Amino acid sequence: MVSSRFVIRKVIPVVLFLICIILLSQHLPVDVRGITPDNTANAIEVFEPSVVTRYPQDDQVQYWVNHVARNIRYSGEKDNFVFIKCMKCATQTVGDVLRRYAFTRRLNVLLPRDNNIYLGWPYLMHEMDFRPSEEKFNCLIEHSVYNRTITEPLFPSDTQYITIIREPWSHFKSTFHYFRVDKITDIKAKDPVVEFLKNRKKYDSLYKSHESYPYRYCIPDGFSVTRNLLSHCLGMPLGFPKNRTDISNNEALVNKYIKKLDREFGLVMIMEYFDESMIFLKRLMRWSFKDIVYEIVNVGNYSHDQYPKYIRDIHKMWSSMDYKLYDHFRKKMELEIRNGGPAFQAEIKKFKAILQQVNRFCMSVKRSSRLNAKLDVEDFTFTGYECAFMSEDVNRLDLLQKRNNEELTENLKSYKRTC
Repeated sequence: MVSSRFVIRKVIPVVLFLICIILLSQHLPVDVRGITPDNTANAIEVFEPSVVTRYPQDDQVQYWVNHVARNIRYSGEKDNFVFIKCMKCATQTVGDVLRRYAFTRRLNVLLPRDNNIYLGWPYLMHEMDFRPSEEKFNCLIEHSVYNRTITEPLFPSDTQYITIIREPWSHFKSTFHYFRVDKITDIKAKDPVVEFLKNRKKYDSLYKSHESYPYRYCIPDGFSVTRNLLSHCLGMPLGFPKNRTDISNNEALVNKYIKKLDREFGLVMIMEYFDESMIFLKRLMRWSFKDIVYEIVNVGNYSHDQYPKYIRDIHKMWSSMDYKLYDHFRKKMELEIRNGGPAFQAEIKKFKAILQQVNRFCMSVKRSSRLNAKLDVEDFTFTGYECAFMSEDVNRLDLLQKRNNEELTENLKSYKRTC
């Protein structure tokens, strides 16, 4: 039988020591606990005593300029780009990366007029949609319909054109729910997606009708959000608005247009290869890993396999331009990934490790509100202020517009077509 003296002298101290170790480990920053040899090398987190719990309401532009603006430029990094956003294709994530780059480098951004969020979308952009500039613009990030004739005179000759697209079936389901198609068309079926596709012309007509206009957000009469939306955003003439040509029934013209896009775009990102696409973006623009890190957030998940094949075949016929477009550029990206070989795979692995490390660090900053914290990882430092600026809580478009407001030398006429 173990004596009480033995328990007091030997067992209890050991138990107390183990409890202390466990408690201390739980209070270590997530980033420190998460470092492994396979993760990013030499990651060091430093906390300074200052704690900032909220951002100033006044002069937010100057606040962020003071804390995140870049004073040092990397040799060779490129500033000139046009990003064509296709709805519900992770464009918010990519757009936030690009806005962050534009803000920290103080680029001349082509911005919507007033506090609008679109550059004329889903119409072709008009000069009244954007704020004027005496100099050529560096970049375009907000929603617009691609048209090289319109944008080319506004940007330098070395401007890169970039976009991101998504597998059409998952894209359709996402836009269907996002634009509340079932609610606006009053579909009562157990599965609104199936009901819509079985009677697609009926419901599409109801959605586009003028009677539905008060319930649609930013969508004009006559525009379909369920049919060939990717192709429309990339400028393919599909009959909207009414005075525009429709090439959808001419396979030769459709194929010719896709080849034209292939020549004119420096990068067509694929949502299903998101991190690979970000590496291609980094290479194209000669940016650093720090420039392409992004906040990982939860996204909607619409399963591919819960619908019978005949339903998906109906959608493939309904939105056939998008399938042609996606198949072309997905195959192109898969070929480029294969051609990248081990070097590309190593770069992807490194990026994923950096991304994980930065996101863990930012979570710990968010919990502690210590914006002065710093993370040294690979060849850059990431601060708590940069975590805050990267988060979805900060409206970077609003900051860019406010900064532009301060620089305007004339009162601009208000103009609004959609949003």
